[in-house]
Amino acid sequence: MRAEWIFSLYEEIPAPSLVVIGLPDVGLVGPIATSHLVKQWGLRNIGYVDSPSIPPVILFHESSPLLPIRVYGGYKGNDFVLVIHSDVAIPPQAIHELSSFLVSTLLEKKAGRLFLLGGIAVQDRLNIQTPKTYAASIDPEALQYARSKGIDPIQEGYIGGIYAQIIKEAFKNRLNVLALLAECFLNYPDPGASASTLQAFSKLTGKDVDVKQLIEQEEEIRLKLRELMKRTMESMKGTGKEYEYTIPALYV
Repeated sequence: MRAEWIFSLYEEIPAPSLVVIGLPDVGLVGPIATSHLVKQWGLRNIGYVDSPSIPPVILFHESSPLLPIRVYGGYKGNDFVLVIHSDVAIPPQAIHELSSFLVSTLLEKKAGRLFLLGGIAVQDRLNIQTPKTYAASIDPEALQYARSKGIDPIQEGYIGGIYAQIIKEAFKNRLNVLALLAECFLNYPDPGASASTLQAFSKLTGKDVDVKQLIEQEEEIRLKLRELMKRTMESMKGTGKEYEYTIPALYV
């Protein structure tokens, strides 16, 4: 039996021309990036996503309640930007339903470009000062545009987890999606990788994102997010992430 999913908005919004998703995954690159984007662009909390499939928790910030998966929105220049941010790890059994639900909802909302901000765990991250960001998309033109901005596409290999399923659903439903995945730690919150992802996002959208504060507060952010990283690592078991270290048999 499928769980019920809710996408609730507190206000009417125009058709979003930019949608950005940041969900917990390796290095927590996505939620660190979307949290920074929301603060820097002054986006408002305009709604939430909820389901019995996600952990029964609620957050409080300055005495105000917040649902764990929130929707933020606002204008940046002439574009209305919609950001979907999660403060809880997505359970493996909810990945398929949430991915399908998000893609169908964004099609209903007439979303323009969809960006997935995340990471790719690399073993020698300690020796990488500035993580490289790669692009993955179902759209050859989007990849060509990314390449023209100095962002190389992933050439071969697997993407696993929630973003892989969103890309699959977008492929089946012809939704324009581009994943920006920065080299990152597997099991440590990685604000440096989030900064690299946001810089790539800025290049592709032409919209300024200042990541100086994110880099300056790297250690503080890493300490604050240790518990979420722990929960995320537990949730990633059995989500396909293990395939990211595997070479596809077709290319052996």
